[in-house]
Parts: sequence; C-alpha cells; structure tokens
Amino acid sequence: MKFVLDASVALLWLIPQTHPKGLAYADSVLSAFQESPAVVPSLFALDIANVVTKLEAKGIGPEADSQRFIA
Repeated sequence: MKFVLDASVALLWLIPQTHPKGLAYADSVLSAFQESPAVVPSLFALDIANVVTKLEAKGIGPEADSQRFIA
C-alpha cells in the first residue's frame, strides 16, 4: 500500500530538534519505506526548499547538511 509523505514529517529527519515528540513517528515512517512506497504532493520539493532556506538563514543546521538532505 502506498502512503503520502508530508514535508513536515520528512523535515524531521533533517532537523529533529524542532519537534522532538514527532521524531518517533518520523522514524516509523522511514521504516515503512521498506514495506511500501511513498508518494509526495506536487509541491513537496518546494516545501522542503522553502523550509531549508529559512533554517539556513536562521543558522539552524549547516548548509552541508541541507545539501545532502535535498540531494
């Protein structure tokens, strides 16, 4: 069964400190990739890029981490 991956969940893999209570859920979603493929909304990449840009501007997370995450 496919599931829809939301950008807010995926971003927890990059910046878990922003929502520690959601990290267990994000980890379970990552584990679910072994069983089922995910689909993403058409704006997923733009959502990710927008948040990553804002985080870098605030000094949260180094640019190198952001580039690896986006790649």
